[in-house]
Amino acid sequence: MLHQLAKRGVDVHVLGATVFDAEDGLHRLRGHWARLKASTQKLVNVKDGALVHQLVKTKSTVRGQLMSEEADFFISNYLRELHAFKPDLVWFYGGGSLDFLVPYEARTRGIPSAAYLCNGNYKATQWCRDVDTIITDTQSTAELYTKTQGFKPVPVGKFINPDNFVVRKNSRKRILFVNPSYPKGVAIVVQLAMLLEKRRPDIIFEVVESRGNWHEVLKAVSTTLGQPRDKLDNVVVTPNTDDMRPIYGRARILLAPSLWYESGARVLAEALLNGIPAIVTNRGGGPEMVDDAGIKLNLPESCHQVPFTTVPKTELLQPLVERIEALYDDEAMYAEFVKRAYRVGAERHSIEVSTDRLMAAFKPLFDQQAGDKDHLDLIKRHHKHHV
Repeated sequence: MLHQLAKRGVDVHVLGATVFDAEDGLHRLRGHWARLKASTQKLVNVKDGALVHQLVKTKSTVRGQLMSEEADFFISNYLRELHAFKPDLVWFYGGGSLDFLVPYEARTRGIPSAAYLCNGNYKATQWCRDVDTIITDTQSTAELYTKTQGFKPVPVGKFINPDNFVVRKNSRKRILFVNPSYPKGVAIVVQLAMLLEKRRPDIIFEVVESRGNWHEVLKAVSTTLGQPRDKLDNVVVTPNTDDMRPIYGRARILLAPSLWYESGARVLAEALLNGIPAIVTNRGGGPEMVDDAGIKLNLPESCHQVPFTTVPKTELLQPLVERIEALYDDEAMYAEFVKRAYRVGAERHSIEVSTDRLMAAFKPLFDQQAGDKDHLDLIKRHHKHHV
């Protein structure tokens, strides 16, 4: 998203830290990590194309283990950026206590701020008290927060670089499932694979591991079903990868039966841009993202309850099994779904379309030209003990 803003002429400065949501985040710094670890500097720069990330070097890569002195150093550098760079807009994400200071300090200086929110986990509004605009990915999430918290985020879509995800040729052979974890619906996928192993051994599943481990889940779910298995003959497991293009080049259908609230899975947009129809659960942002280019699955409410390990009755999945078989056997029907997928991908998930939406959302904030204001005077006015 920042790269697209830069391409549209926005001068972008980035301040962050060497912490990640998961260890997989380290892959994004491959080629830099050895230098970062060896550096004695507390603030290091990482070049990423047209962008330069200023990163506070932390002892741990886990956000929850950020130390107070590291947080203080981050804020001191943030204040320095506000003073020296004089931005027209500050954009951030996160709802922790440290994150509260980002829009607060911007507001004190008369600088508008925007927050990025793309999940359904926020249960309060204190975090966005000083925020001018909240950006999200789907209309579903915008409506969720309007209903539950009273604020309405602006949906702008997903940002998928076609150079990194779109393939020219597709053999359209396999059923693709990414991240075999319970919230992502892995228990459903295990059941489908076991059913189709008997009925249609010619239909092959490809499971791409991320945070979840397929083999562990297969043992647990198959045991629950009374058919313990260590391996399925119709499942190929692919390790976590930074290059999904060969995988999309083999995919005929994408399975994305998320059981938790999914704001907008990137994998859906990536699949549709490749003309790959998707099967999603009928809740969250999934149905909106696939529109008429996929199949929407209704499951019992118990399946959507934490820890998402409830296994539905086999007969409930039988209609879906038949639809999957039809997508392999009825070429005319499948071709129509592919046509729809390309159309929905172009209309909803093009990176240019999403950037247009983002620029439109930010325009009223940019138009304030807050960087031209006298920030020191504004700070003095807000200070109760200024002499």
